Amino acid sequence: MLSHDFYYPDYPLRCDHPGVSKRRDRWQREAVVLWLLSQGFSLRTEIEFLLARLDGTNRHSGALRQVIPGMRQSQLVETDTAQLVLFSRRTRLSLVRLTEQGEDLCRTLGWEPRESEWERMQRLHEKASAQIAHTAAVLAFVYHARLRGWSAGVIPEVDEGRFYPDATVSKGGESFYVEVELSEGKLPKWYNMAKAQGVIALCARNPGHRKRLVAEVEAATRTRPCPILATDLRTLFVDADADLWLLT
Repeated sequence: MLSHDFYYPDYPLRCDHPGVSKRRDRWQREAVVLWLLSQGFSLRTEIEFLLARLDGTNRHSGALRQVIPGMRQSQLVETDTAQLVLFSRRTRLSLVRLTEQGEDLCRTLGWEPRESEWERMQRLHEKASAQIAHTAAVLAFVYHARLRGWSAGVIPEVDEGRFYPDATVSKGGESFYVEVELSEGKLPKWYNMAKAQGVIALCARNPGHRKRLVAEVEAATRTRPCPILATDLRTLFVDADADLWLLT
């Protein structure tokens, strides 16, 4: 699992490696992005938030927003974009990961790259490129969990044979496996989740979708009711003060 509670690394003030910026200030931002990617972070929004936190700048500033595109052009990173229906218009979320050249640079800097959350989703869960929207939704959920003080990770290992959660979160001694859903009609999934952990924890697209999923959960667990923890991505994006769980 990853969290936002960490110390940023030391790195050289300048770097002569091919592809990195010759400008000292831009290289230092590139170095932080490389380290965050080497730790497993994959959502561009989250990476830019963490970079801005260190930089003391607005993450929407033009200079900061140019860092990842510049690294992509230099072939240090590669990106992909997903579209989610959270609002009346589609929301675009970008995913980022190191290229082989980027991984080599990280090793030169003393950072052995870990499997990224995007790569883990692809390896263990998403078998087709068409599922990138679901990958982005899961990465958005764990980002918002971490923003709210939780440790969070994707595709946890679970002993229960018919239960394959998308994420896991932990805070203050509480831990939950979580399903991130963009559609409906998954009654067996909710039944298996209730049986495995005794609590339903779900993340929907928006408030309306959340209400429909809660109703679906109640139908799936009618004979054996259990507590329900529910949230939705639209509310988490819009309301920074909202708790992670909107229904308990």
